[in-house]
Amino acid sequence: MTDPRIPRVRPADPAAMAAAIDAFLQAAGFDTSAEPHLQRSGERVADAWSADLLEGYALDPAAALGDPFPDDAQDLVLVKDIEFFSSCPHHLMPYQGRAHIAYVPDGLAIGFSGIVRLLDCVAHRLTLQEWLTRDVTGTIMNVLKPLGAACIIEATPMCVFARGVRRPCKIASTSFEGIFREDPALRRDVIQATRAE
Repeated sequence: MTDPRIPRVRPADPAAMAAAIDAFLQAAGFDTSAEPHLQRSGERVADAWSADLLEGYALDPAAALGDPFPDDAQDLVLVKDIEFFSSCPHHLMPYQGRAHIAYVPDGLAIGFSGIVRLLDCVAHRLTLQEWLTRDVTGTIMNVLKPLGAACIIEATPMCVFARGVRRPCKIASTSFEGIFREDPALRRDVIQATRAE
């Protein structure tokens, strides 16, 4: 996965973003020039979105994963409980949770930090949780050519918690490729391993 599902067609313009946030707050009934706590809100929001929430657009997922190294073992590798955040494109609200990412090498392996960097790269874009889950496994399959890859994500979406039904909940999404899709026992093993303390 090299192209984001929701592509950015031009570089971010923080000044225009800040002006748009000021206009939004004014349209919502606030006087941003008179209220000290809102005077720099547009600038702060623009900085947060351009520097943090959307920083994944500046990176290629394969490059974020890093350089593979030879590995003849075909043992399960599982990096679990990786905390992350992302932003939903529907309401521009965050969701945060934990990801569990696994693969079975077939000649190539990657450092554990690369798995975390890959997750951050894909998560720090406008993306749905289901896409994020599949894009992680898709990148691992494309770069490492492993026997299989798996990603399980449990996240709390603010668009469900703060609006609509207004209930805190965890949403689970999964993606299983290769041997994980073909072997139910291995799939169960990795699911069980993510639940172990």
